[in-house]
Amino acid sequence: MNTDNNNLEWKLCDAYFSILEKNMTSQVDLEQLSKVTKISIEEVNRIVSDNLIDNRIFFLKILISKLDKEVLNELKADIVDDTISTTYDKILEGFSLRFEKYMKYKESFKILSQNSKQRAKVFFNLFRENYNFSSNLLNLIEEDQNCGIKTLKSLALNFVFTKCLEKFLKVENKDLDSVIRHLDKYLSDMQDLGIFVGIIKNK
Repeated sequence: MNTDNNNLEWKLCDAYFSILEKNMTSQVDLEQLSKVTKISIEEVNRIVSDNLIDNRIFFLKILISKLDKEVLNELKADIVDDTISTTYDKILEGFSLRFEKYMKYKESFKILSQNSKQRAKVFFNLFRENYNFSSNLLNLIEEDQNCGIKTLKSLALNFVFTKCLEKFLKVENKDLDSVIRHLDKYLSDMQDLGIFVGIIKNK
């Protein structure tokens, strides 16, 4: 997709989440998006309606893709000269940064997952995005990984993140401490299991 389309998608996505949080509903009319963004309704329809998936999922994928790129770029800058932190430390930092980025959109995420049916749909459709983030995180942190082992680790990290995301959505305040504590615990449990079966190296 060309840069102009990417820019238009992001402009619509940003407007979608602004309207969503203001109106407290995930059902955002395309005409509202056109009015807020000053993009013609024909162009909005071209961009949004041509994608044969739920509009909520369409915009959520755009948002998460943007935030995840920011997280990975920031982490890459943080660890470029880091010779002290362990693989575990870097994974913990990567996921902590991800939750920090998500905090701005927490209310929107809660609206999008306000009932079990909607939550299941959202989480199912985002499974690939979460897996891709975990895989890209491992690519950044570790080198020369066996493809099969990397897949197992990415799936395990996806599971950890999903469990922590549930905690994140339940915490009423904007304090991430309890979420990070759960993240640390789940990662520690996974690492212990990984060391036991030879998947994750303790270094």
